[in-house]
Amino acid sequence: MKKTSRTWKRLGLQLGILAGAGLALVGGVEPSRAAPLCVEEGQCTFTKPVFLIALDYSTAMNEMFDADETRWQRAVAAVQAIVDGDNGYIQGTSMLALMRFGHDPDADQPGTTIAGDASGLVDGQKVDVPWYDVIDPDKTYFHCNGEAVKAALSAVPPPLAGAPAGIGAWTGGAMERAKALFAEVKADHPEEIGPKERRPALIVITQGVWSDQENTQVLQPPAADPAPVALDMWNNAAIPTFVLSVGDALGTAEAKGLALAGGTGQAVTETSLLGDALKAELQKIINQIEPPICAPAWPRIMFILDGSSSMLNVMGDSVHGAMGQTRWDLLRTGGIEQALGTSTPLLNGWSFATWSVVGAAVFGDDAPAEQKLLVDYAPCRAGVFHWALDPQTSCEAPGCVDPWGGPPIAWTFQTDEIEFPGPTTTVQSHVPRCDLDAQKPGACSGSGSFVHLGLELVQGHLAEARASCMAVDAPVICDAQTKFYNVLIMDGTYDSDDAAVQASLEQMVSDGVRTYVLGLGELAALPEAVEQLTMMAAWGSGGALDFFPAGDSQVELQAAFAAIFEHMFEEALQTPVDPCCSGLNCGGLDGGGETNEPDPLPDPSDSDGTSSTTGETSSTTEAPVTSTTSTTDASTTSAGPTTDTSTSTAPTTDTPTSGAPTTDGPTTDEPTTGGQPGTSAPGESGDEPTATDTDSGAPGGDAQEGCGCTSGADGEGVLASLVGVGLLGLGRRRRRAE
Repeated sequence: MKKTSRTWKRLGLQLGILAGAGLALVGGVEPSRAAPLCVEEGQCTFTKPVFLIALDYSTAMNEMFDADETRWQRAVAAVQAIVDGDNGYIQGTSMLALMRFGHDPDADQPGTTIAGDASGLVDGQKVDVPWYDVIDPDKTYFHCNGEAVKAALSAVPPPLAGAPAGIGAWTGGAMERAKALFAEVKADHPEEIGPKERRPALIVITQGVWSDQENTQVLQPPAADPAPVALDMWNNAAIPTFVLSVGDALGTAEAKGLALAGGTGQAVTETSLLGDALKAELQKIINQIEPPICAPAWPRIMFILDGSSSMLNVMGDSVHGAMGQTRWDLLRTGGIEQALGTSTPLLNGWSFATWSVVGAAVFGDDAPAEQKLLVDYAPCRAGVFHWALDPQTSCEAPGCVDPWGGPPIAWTFQTDEIEFPGPTTTVQSHVPRCDLDAQKPGACSGSGSFVHLGLELVQGHLAEARASCMAVDAPVICDAQTKFYNVLIMDGTYDSDDAAVQASLEQMVSDGVRTYVLGLGELAALPEAVEQLTMMAAWGSGGALDFFPAGDSQVELQAAFAAIFEHMFEEALQTPVDPCCSGLNCGGLDGGGETNEPDPLPDPSDSDGTSSTTGETSSTTEAPVTSTTSTTDASTTSAGPTTDTSTSTAPTTDTPTSGAPTTDGPTTDEPTTGGQPGTSAPGESGDEPTATDTDSGAPGGDAQEGCGCTSGADGEGVLASLVGVGLLGLGRRRRRAE
């Protein structure tokens, strides 16, 4: 049987409260969300940028976008998505303003309006929602005014009440007005210099086809072309122009040219991609400031797994189970990984995996002793459990031909090296023994349930792990307030002495570590097992908790995990959290992989000359991938990494040749240009950029980083519900050869 070296399972960044619901950032059904949270400036460590939404109000917007909505309806929905997306991330971390634009009927007469228009366009534009009150002596900003933007659009009818003609799209005039507004906000706030400088960005939502000032010509004359204005803002003021096209092919081509000139490289046609690009721009701004230290807020969770042979059997431990029928399979395919990927209101829609550092250990027999650490505490590790617990991972001929074929099976355990920012974290595979027992010839046997050995292993490792993460140079730091928890999963009775089990559990309670006990499957419902599980739960919680029964189904198992995590995180979140912290983005794949997030724009203030507009592709180096090494039977020896014949591209050091956000999703075929002011011109083309790739699924850079901000009533114990830190984990997955 052909064995894959790793079976990865996509988790996605789940933002809803439905277990396993649609992946909000990578497609699927839109889940329920917590209400957007407002962030007052000063709670976070950066100055909010000023974002201006320039919305096309020409009557061309009344044409149908698709069978269900007009271009205007599509544009309004896009603005609403910008405001509400990711629990209000963009409106919470920027100053939003809204301007609509049409045309100016009389270029020589100031203050002119359009016949039939009652929406307030004057001289071709209307600022519906400003950043601040211009008559206020202090020029105080309106914070979190996304709701005002939505309310303004709700009060505005479609252009000329849906008429097919009458208002042109003088986009060039809107660009000039935007340029003036950005200059005005800077002049009105002279104190915003240096680290307090407020970075600007323009967001144009348009059907693309522009007219001259008085709407007498279309796409003429050249002086009315909006692209040169965008180029001027990008080159001379570092103001990027993001463009969402809601038009036809011709309009989208014009929109592309506008985005190209404005330094963002590509217009987008999907609202989600626009949101991703804006989040990347925000994160670039945030990353220029020293980020908060967030890692100590993430609780450490060690899963301690029952590795007794009964985990491979069914029907009262009388016969081995087929593929997918065993409790071991249940933990792998519908257990830990799925539970950690479940989003929750406790985290304002974040999944548990994005706010925890997890590890796993296993126990089994005592002769030979089978307890071992499968994976040490590390961020973004839920996905590796699927690989480590997969019987196919540890199945190699001649000892194993069919991993579910029944006894006898001799497993060949694997060690897989995963590269992280910081020390390499080893993942070891494990499966309970499946020896032949003459008394039960159809069932797997050989591994007992000496739980005290697993507990003693974890207990001894805790002190080492705490000391390690409290070091100032630790890749994922902790402090004295960081919570450590165990989740002990048993499928029935244990073979250990009560005193040994009690001693380890109670000592860990004394050390501040609670152990939650989960009884899995039919054997855990037997009276003797219930008695032992009840005792362990009491010992592991200082008498405060009972064990959590899970049954044999995925639904019951997930319900038990949900109850455990709810109790755990209600306590963990009592610790004050820096309001600029947010959860980890594990790139959609714990253990490493695609983030489905765009590459951020290059810093326009960076003038080190690393950008190129010549079409040259950034050079890459080929680094060997560490191979899967083997240990036979129950050995826990970890071999060093060896060189595989397959290779992976190491992170490149050159600056990407494009200023445009790129995505792993559908892209347009328009060439991109240099990403720095002063290096591009409309129509200038080059090769597609070589993005920086990484094999790691951990957050990019130091795992301590993260600055998605939120605020609460008291400023303590508050979790950010935002995706800012997610953009630190930019990278692409590589699959190893099967």
